[in-house]
Amino acid sequence: MSKTELDALLKGCTQCGLCREACIVERLGAHSITSFLCGEDDYSSWLCSSCWHCQEVCPQEVDIHSIMMAKRRQEQPPPAHEAILVNALRFGYALPVDETVNELRRLHGLEAVEFVPGEWLEILLPGQRGGRTGG
Repeated sequence: MSKTELDALLKGCTQCGLCREACIVERLGAHSITSFLCGEDDYSSWLCSSCWHCQEVCPQEVDIHSIMMAKRRQEQPPPAHEAILVNALRFGYALPVDETVNELRRLHGLEAVEFVPGEWLEILLPGQRGGRTGG
C-alpha cells in the first residue's frame, strides 16, 4: 500500500483518542495501532487482541483494521509471530505438529489426529511451500 493510499485511510481520523482509550492492549501497557492513530511513534501494528472495540467507538468510522493490515505489510513481524507463521506454513498449525504427536497419543490410548493436507495450505497460501504438513 502506498503512502497516499494509507493517507486516504487516515483521512477521517481526528486523533480524538477514543480508540486508544477502548484498546485492551493499551490498557495493559503496550502500544497498539491505536497509538499510531494518535500520532505516536512507539507502537506495534502486530499487538492487537482482535476485539475491534476501537472500531466500534470510532466516531469517524475510520477503517482501523485496514490501517493495521497496511502497517503490518510495512513492518517486520515480531519473532514470535514470525515463528507462528513459519509453523503454519510448515505444519498447517501454529505449533509444530508431526507424527510424533500421534505416537504420544497412541501411548496414552488416544486416537490419532488427522493432519491438514498439504494441498490445503497450497490453496490458502499460494506460492508457499512448507515442510511436513501431513495428509
